[in-house]
Amino acid sequence: MTQASTGTAGSAAQVWSEEQLIADVEAGPQGPRVGAFFDFDGTLIDGYSLAAFARHHLRSGHVTPADIGRMLLLGMRGLTVMFSEEDFEDFFLLGMRAWAGRHEDELTQLGERLWMQGVAGSLYPEAWRLVEAHRRAGHTVVLASSATRFQVEPAARAMGVDHVLVTPVEFENGLATGRPGGPPLWRAGKATAVRTFAQAHDIDLAASYAYSNGDEDVPFLGMAGRARALNPGPGLAAEAMRRNWPIARFRHRGRPGAREIARTVGAVGGTLGGFAAGLALGALNSIAGEGTRREAVDLGLTLAGELGTALGGVRLDVRGAEHLVSARPAVFLFNHQSQLDVLILTKLLRTRFTAVVKKEAASVPGFGLAFRLADVAFVDRADTGAARAALEPAVQRLREGISLVVAPEGTRSATPALGRFKKGAFHVAMQAGVPIVPIVIRNAGELMWRGASTLREGTVQVTVLPPIPTGGWTVEELDRHIAEVRDQYIDTLAHWDGRSGPSRVPNGEVTVTAGPSGPVGAPLDARPLRWGTAREMNALETAMWRGEAGDPRLRSNVTLLELLDPAPDWERLVAAHEWASRMVPRMRQRVVEPALGIGTPTWEAVDHLDLVHHLSRVRLRRPGSTRQLLDVVQEFAAAQFDRDRPLWRALLVEGLQGGRAAYVVTTHHSATDGLGAVQLMGMLHSRSPEHDPHRPEPPEPHPEPPVSPVELLTEQVGRAARGVPGEVVRRGAEVLGALARPEAVATRAVETVRSLGKTVAPPTTGHSPLLAERSGQWHFEVIDVGLDELKAGAKAAGGSLNDGYLAAVLGALRHYHQHFGAELGTIPIGIPISLRTQDDPQGGNRFTGARLPGPLDEPDAVARIRAVREFVLTARSGAGVDVVGLLAPALPWLPGAVLGPASARLTSANDVQVSNLPGVSHPVYIAGARITRMYPFGPLPGVAATITLLSHDGTCCIGVNLDPAAITEPAVLMAGLRAGLDEVVALAG
Repeated sequence: MTQASTGTAGSAAQVWSEEQLIADVEAGPQGPRVGAFFDFDGTLIDGYSLAAFARHHLRSGHVTPADIGRMLLLGMRGLTVMFSEEDFEDFFLLGMRAWAGRHEDELTQLGERLWMQGVAGSLYPEAWRLVEAHRRAGHTVVLASSATRFQVEPAARAMGVDHVLVTPVEFENGLATGRPGGPPLWRAGKATAVRTFAQAHDIDLAASYAYSNGDEDVPFLGMAGRARALNPGPGLAAEAMRRNWPIARFRHRGRPGAREIARTVGAVGGTLGGFAAGLALGALNSIAGEGTRREAVDLGLTLAGELGTALGGVRLDVRGAEHLVSARPAVFLFNHQSQLDVLILTKLLRTRFTAVVKKEAASVPGFGLAFRLADVAFVDRADTGAARAALEPAVQRLREGISLVVAPEGTRSATPALGRFKKGAFHVAMQAGVPIVPIVIRNAGELMWRGASTLREGTVQVTVLPPIPTGGWTVEELDRHIAEVRDQYIDTLAHWDGRSGPSRVPNGEVTVTAGPSGPVGAPLDARPLRWGTAREMNALETAMWRGEAGDPRLRSNVTLLELLDPAPDWERLVAAHEWASRMVPRMRQRVVEPALGIGTPTWEAVDHLDLVHHLSRVRLRRPGSTRQLLDVVQEFAAAQFDRDRPLWRALLVEGLQGGRAAYVVTTHHSATDGLGAVQLMGMLHSRSPEHDPHRPEPPEPHPEPPVSPVELLTEQVGRAARGVPGEVVRRGAEVLGALARPEAVATRAVETVRSLGKTVAPPTTGHSPLLAERSGQWHFEVIDVGLDELKAGAKAAGGSLNDGYLAAVLGALRHYHQHFGAELGTIPIGIPISLRTQDDPQGGNRFTGARLPGPLDEPDAVARIRAVREFVLTARSGAGVDVVGLLAPALPWLPGAVLGPASARLTSANDVQVSNLPGVSHPVYIAGARITRMYPFGPLPGVAATITLLSHDGTCCIGVNLDPAAITEPAVLMAGLRAGLDEVVALAG
């Protein structure tokens, strides 16, 4: 086999196979001083990760048409003329603009979701195995990319890569600005970053490897002693020839050809046709009294496996085939890589088996009916209680001699990496007293990628491991047994070809090294303070504004409580509010309703802002406890607003213990959502206790002449009428476009309906009877936890800060129900999802919601975190569906008497509302006093409790708003929340 050679300039480059690449790694120097630096886009994946983000932003409306046009023009230029550094920076900046206003956790979850749902399906299997070879050699493996960590880190974690070098992202007040934090790691920038990394980690570049597909990476490749051109374009291929760098090309994962389509049709037709033929023959035998329904199903399964694989061109190379029949009935486990697995398992097992599949499979044409005839168990992965109930008949089937096939990972793996194993299949095996037989599938994903609709002919390699008895297993030792079974899969996959070396299991830890910080392109402009500049309410704001008028229990007041040390100077605080009212026009505006209470409510500046009506102070009686403070704050927050004045008020509470004070500001939800409020506080608060003499001093605005309600309604009716022809044309164009791409439109429509159903449909699980009562009263509680501690605990379980927080809330609700002896079922929890884009004005409201079926019967914090993570990643895939936005054309024309009941019906579908808001990560001050804590309190829109987290200067500040009729013992719930948070924090060790 040909080995690597440094060669001389001008020699012919060698074209290597995957086997030669891996053999070269195995024969080369070993150990951590040898680096293996991989470019990402086009090198490890077929295509570009930015495309997945671009598709998401296009579908969600997060990029403007102008930006799309500019990106297309720059992209076309990059295809015909090599990008200059300036061209690439322009292209990169346009792509990153869509991230403006997004929190870091939100971008992290978006990156992981897009990796799982799209990017991972384009990963070259050959590249995966090449990375594995470097890991076995003990090399320091690094992904070096001009992309950001949100694009690259999920891939690194999945592949077990410990380091990534990426372009930094700029954040202000916890939110992305839509700009990089430094120059992109492109061309010379990537080469510099790799050289710096090598020096910091004592890596010998002369002995190291570098892989890339693009000629922009020639400087990067040239630094390594072992440069390899993977999937090179013409420019890099020519340079590789000149420098004698080996070239390797992996199998593209692009559009299928006629052969792949024909094979797919054959496989589907053969599988369904074979099953139907077998059933028909079996039915004839049954009629003749010579067979049973089960025998007919078995005949159908046998013919389905034989015909489906034959017509699909799928061959099986099976080791340990004797274990498929030596210990039946059994629970057969398999690592789920592809939709092709169904056909593979049917071919392997042939008769006397059934399976467990996700409930969505029941609606797949043809296969859904076949699954039902084969007595397959359909499980709802989002509802653990229902999933357990669905598995109960499987135990009886096993006792009747029918084996069970289960994917212990629960879903298809995004990559060849093995996912975590769930417990359900192992419980079933223990209850039925049957062995477990592991089926290890190596490469089904290469014949049919994750998410692919066609297959490619080829050979699937399978190893069947010896049966594992479960007779002596106990529930207490189940986790250990599961880990041992999973280790068998890992060892088998790692040593498939008899290669030696440790089977390193990815630990999920990725060290992110961002490129140098500094200006990119033109310096950042000194942006004026633009917050709440929309003249009219949007549909969501209109619903909240009028819904409250129709039902006072739906009052939508949003409150922020800030603890101050020391107490601020009163006169300086008053002056700060006068200045803020000039900086933020919304603070001087009131709402004007069109005549008859229909049409769009409009903001109108008042003639004069009288701060006496908006800013007040109060002093607590001794001792000035936290409970005394919260009693004052909850009453202040719950009071109705004067709807003829600007919708804000603030309160200074003095007399707290230790000479401290508290500042409370309450706004109406129609003026801003939580993120908008955080934006405003971040802009108005100071980083220094001293007065800033250089702050902007805008003049007091002059109000425009007022418009009467009748004039307002007349203008809006006329505008709506004038817009009808244009709307007809736009809708007509959409219809014509839909006719040109019916498959894509149908898919999008199904996604929209599913997402809409998750939001507005009644919850699939009932409300908790313990939390059923409502009084309309508010009761406030607060609790803290360290930001780094909560993040670390959640990360140890494979989750984000938000996942750990939600898991802690579930723990609190579990504790509360246990205290009262209530049933530990599943309760609906509402989670708001931001829809903000870079073009949305700051302030205002842009969010939709998702409903989490919260499992209260799960005692393990790790399992809760993983369940929450799976739900959140899935829910955000429908985040682009703005439920209120879909109804936007009609909502403004509905009066409060109609909107009130409708809003109550929608918002009361959840028992609890849980939110997580980004805050500031540094000390801030108001009127010279440092803000030591910042607690958010949301309204109670028909729910028993609203629990909101805001991170502030290293602390997670959690504000809890309870309806005392529903939560009759607040202390019990708060003790449970403290225990839930401590439980998550303890996971970090």
